[in-house]
Amino acid sequence: MMTDKTRICFVDDEPNILQGLKRFMRPMAAEWEMEFHLSGESALFSMTQNGPFDVVVSDMRMPGMDGATLLSRVRQDYPETIRVILSGYADSDSVLRTIGPAHLYLAKPCEGESLRDAIRHPLALRRLLSSDSMRRALGGLESLPSLPDIFLRLDAELASPHCSAASVAAIVGSDTAMTVEILKLTNSAYFGIGHRVSSVLQAVRTLGLETIQTLMVKTAIFRRFAGSSQVAPYLEGLNRHGLDLSRLAKRMATRLGATTAQAEAAGCAALLSNVGALVLLDCHGASYLRTLAQAGPDASVHSLEMAAYGVHHGHVGAYLLGLWGFTDTMVEAVAHAPQPSRAGHTDNLLLSAVHLARALGPTFPPLPPGADEGRRLDTAYVHQAGLVGLLPQLTKMAETISAEETP
Repeated sequence: MMTDKTRICFVDDEPNILQGLKRFMRPMAAEWEMEFHLSGESALFSMTQNGPFDVVVSDMRMPGMDGATLLSRVRQDYPETIRVILSGYADSDSVLRTIGPAHLYLAKPCEGESLRDAIRHPLALRRLLSSDSMRRALGGLESLPSLPDIFLRLDAELASPHCSAASVAAIVGSDTAMTVEILKLTNSAYFGIGHRVSSVLQAVRTLGLETIQTLMVKTAIFRRFAGSSQVAPYLEGLNRHGLDLSRLAKRMATRLGATTAQAEAAGCAALLSNVGALVLLDCHGASYLRTLAQAGPDASVHSLEMAAYGVHHGHVGAYLLGLWGFTDTMVEAVAHAPQPSRAGHTDNLLLSAVHLARALGPTFPPLPPGADEGRRLDTAYVHQAGLVGLLPQLTKMAETISAEETP
């Protein structure tokens, strides 16, 4: 019998593990309808009979169909399903095989409350996306597109005898898609580093150049953009815009009293605030550009995106970052950057820095020549956060950044 409950599937070939999961998840019985399967084949059969689950949590190493194969099948047949790998093995082959099919990587042993929270979080984020078709498209997303020349530069650099972590990080950090994929993998539970990484250089050093090289050769973590020549310049513009925003947000965060780590995270959040636009550009191409061509003082980018797709690019980016396990503060900064007062508080320094950088900084790049969206400063939020007195200084800071050449 069909219910309105969220449907969760747990898969593990060890009966004792499944019994433990049943005990851990018992408090969620009123909210979730749960099934526990000893094999991937059994889980897939259940889906053919009863429809897709909202979430599938699978062990990695199982006889017959392993977790990577199962989640690949789920992604193909039920792309809207959230896919989680729960594994006690951190070997590189396991990591590489689950990069595409898994949204989240959780390491065993995983406490019951931690696992429940890991499932709750992406489910809550799904409310941001009002379009079923958009949820399906994002659920099946394997990787984000990078410009071909950046892809080729990275490939050549990794083959160079003078290659270093710094030189690789400089190339990866110039591309929004590569940045998010590297940070996503580095912060996964597989590496167990104990703290969040928001610096590309730190991420490259954590993974190591050999792993980066393997990722290039054996996985689809980096994908070359294959869209039309009409769209490619806007992808390049998004990368430049993200770099400028990142530099500006870091400086603004410092002026707002951020620590070095907070300023680094603010710069990362500003760069990643374009992830949703990258996805919409990749999915809709010239149609997305035609939507943005209507932008003007009375029609913001985000309102046009909402009218066309039911979501704006901040929602799309936040959904993906949350699904991939980025911090709540970073997800919130991306989701509410256009209108931070919607967050309901002023305690997120990353959100303040990203909003101010986007409102006072460079123009959003996919806008066509001559389009004037106008400034979109959330004055209610600025007053509530006590930032009014800093606006002249922050505006001057934005003007200085725009006059500098992006490295």
